Amino acid sequence: MKTNHTNPLSQQEYAQKQAIKRRLDEYYSLQQKKNGLKSLNKIKQYLPDDYSLLALKRGTAIAHLDLEPILELIAKGEEFSVVSGLNPSSQLHLGHKVLFDLLKDLQNLGANLFIPITDLESYFDNKQSSVEQAKKITKEKIIPAIKKFNFDEKKTNLYLLSESQEIINFSLELSKHITPEEVKRVFGDDGVDNVGQMFYRGAMQLAQILQPQLPQHGGPKHTLIPVGIDQHPYILLARDIAKKIGMIPPSELVIKFQQSLLDPEKKMSGSKPKTAIYLDDSEEEIRKKINRAYTGSVSILADHRQLGGIPDICSVFSLLNSHCQDDDKVKKLRDQYLSGKLLMKDLKAATIEFIVKTLERFA
Repeated sequence: MKTNHTNPLSQQEYAQKQAIKRRLDEYYSLQQKKNGLKSLNKIKQYLPDDYSLLALKRGTAIAHLDLEPILELIAKGEEFSVVSGLNPSSQLHLGHKVLFDLLKDLQNLGANLFIPITDLESYFDNKQSSVEQAKKITKEKIIPAIKKFNFDEKKTNLYLLSESQEIINFSLELSKHITPEEVKRVFGDDGVDNVGQMFYRGAMQLAQILQPQLPQHGGPKHTLIPVGIDQHPYILLARDIAKKIGMIPPSELVIKFQQSLLDPEKKMSGSKPKTAIYLDDSEEEIRKKINRAYTGSVSILADHRQLGGIPDICSVFSLLNSHCQDDDKVKKLRDQYLSGKLLMKDLKAATIEFIVKTLERFA
């Protein structure tokens, strides 16, 4: 901790924020070790600039499992598959945009995308009162927003889970290879509250992950699954089942959650509007949310100038870090923030301007 002549209350506040940063670092480090995931440090060190995704450069992607075969295909200019689903409980927010920006970058490197909209999951998990309600939100809000990312339609398979007979049929086949004990061992007793959840987690989710390897999509191939750390159990189960049925175990790229606007130790959630910026929020709503957001700065201005800020736990800075393509701009703001030269009012103003402009195409 810096020890300039600062108010004791500011020093205490600064120490509390440093403790939050340590907890976050320890959490991801522990999860990486516990789940047998590999660091991305060596890959980032040797990866050519042309292949260096924004998620890698900014630390949004934090670990991997068996990523090397995917990198080899990219280096050879060959195609590969990427699967990433979406649970339609609300309009898309900036946390979703992090994922879809990554998918767009991967498609530019040769990926064929499979994007299942998991309306059945929303129903099984009681996030929607009916499958029809989940479908309604998907068709009125989710799919139109996804299309504005301008994915290559010829290389993108975007569909509703409830309307995919292919996934339903494949799920039924996979269900013969998985026991209820295996599902509970992977997800725990608390992760399965009803029969629908067991079938979804134990068969339908795996069918989505392994779908690109079906005969109608060209058979066994290397597939990459970008996920949050909480979804790692799905990948483990899918890798086990892939071996049983003659498919290639999928690779995994673990990405950090987009911080909640109110708490850096929680993620942006569509079911909690104050924590999230939705892609269709108005300028007034964006301004209000960012101005109220949790920051990495102490409350007293003079003390902020001496102590500096902590950008890693600042929900305002995280918006720029996750979404701004300008490396030089982000680095400059980060350095100024750490030194205390950048004031929060100026960071918030710059972030508001950037987010408003960025989301114009989703209005």
